[in-house]
Amino acid sequence: MATIRRILVAIDFSDLSPVVMDYARTLATALQARLLVVHIVYDLSYFTPTYVTDAPLPELQRRLEAEAHEHLEELCQSELGDAVPYEALVVTGRPVAEINRLVREHAIDCLVIGAHSADKPEHQLFGCTAERLFHQTYCPVFMVPPPRASEIVTQG
Repeated sequence: MATIRRILVAIDFSDLSPVVMDYARTLATALQARLLVVHIVYDLSYFTPTYVTDAPLPELQRRLEAEAHEHLEELCQSELGDAVPYEALVVTGRPVAEINRLVREHAIDCLVIGAHSADKPEHQLFGCTAERLFHQTYCPVFMVPPPRASEIVTQG
């Protein structure tokens, strides 16, 4: 039987992120594994010719990275606390490439990621990050599905 000691958890700060963290915590606890919780900040230099902003792109990039560090640490503290050993990491780049790099570099045994619904046009045209990782990553992938419309409770 395969041994799972290192689990990478990819977090995008969507509404599904706490659910993804819950599954990751449950798996890590059951398997006595360590979590590497990662958020990927898009590298804005890819958009230099097309992206116009009041702030210079390097300054905006630093701001996005700082906010991501803060938000990721808050999420880890609220969802994991001291329940399992973890490391939180913010990386800049393209999500699929960076997650695959981290899987290799950290000898990850399992990837936990949330999937989004296919109702967005860009997901239908290009596929989503989770789907591409499912097909490209060389470790087992635990994909957390989005809630069904019938499961979403509306407030009002």
